[in-house]
Amino acid sequence: MPLRSNLRPGVSRLALAAALLAGLAGCGDVVLTDGGALSRRDQFVASDAVASESKLFIDPTLPQTVRTVRIVPTVFSEAVSGPGLSPVERRLIANAADRALCYDLSLRYDVVSSGRADLTVRSAITRVDLTNIPASGATVAATTAISVAGQVGIGFANTLGRVPVPRLPIGLGSLTIESEALDARNRQRAAMIWAGAANSFTNQARFSAASDAYDLAGEFGQDFGSYLATGKDPFKGELQLPTYDRIRITTLGEAPLDPDCEAFGRAPGFDGILGDMVGLPPEWTDKGPGVSAAR
Repeated sequence: MPLRSNLRPGVSRLALAAALLAGLAGCGDVVLTDGGALSRRDQFVASDAVASESKLFIDPTLPQTVRTVRIVPTVFSEAVSGPGLSPVERRLIANAADRALCYDLSLRYDVVSSGRADLTVRSAITRVDLTNIPASGATVAATTAISVAGQVGIGFANTLGRVPVPRLPIGLGSLTIESEALDARNRQRAAMIWAGAANSFTNQARFSAASDAYDLAGEFGQDFGSYLATGKDPFKGELQLPTYDRIRITTLGEAPLDPDCEAFGRAPGFDGILGDMVGLPPEWTDKGPGVSAAR
């Protein structure tokens, strides 16, 4: 499958190097579901790009006729059942989608947390493939070992340390989300079924079964938020450098542009960056909804 970088939301499109490795990289399974989470499904067109596959629809007049947007917190559908994810992990994955969605929506609309809104966005996670912890942990261990060896002057490690250690192409996680935007009359104005998967080269390895789904949820939020804000297919746009606001809010964990986005908390910031470097589970650094992580 084609590759897409899954760095933090703001730099996720900068996957040029990864694209060169597309023929070699292992990927998780990309599966578009029919989870029954949408009010209608007869208007979709298919789209895909370097990260994922999707079916999408939008009323082309939406960006010009909407002023306020409300985000209903993302839920897990009944189809995503069984052992594997703790309640805390589910909460963080769902909130990662909402946090990223809120940022991109706030670039154009007034996000409201209560009362009536011109548009209401509802999302349901319909499929999760967990990250294989031993396989992911092996990558973290190899990266750490090479880094330590380089620090003590072992020659080969100095060279290897400049090249990212690819993850084992087994047990890579994936995520599918169905989402729609309804107007005040409960009519579907936009919808997306989004499926994405981690790959061996551009996705952060962590000691967590939820780590890939957590990262992919942020990718979904960015894509659907951009789609609703611009009306343009997010998979067909040109690569763009992240803006200063995107970096400081979605990566460094500073205050969001719209105060109502505080309901979904802030990005983990430097704690998250450092945690990623050593493979910590996302729940160790992300405080979740309604909690500011910036210091």
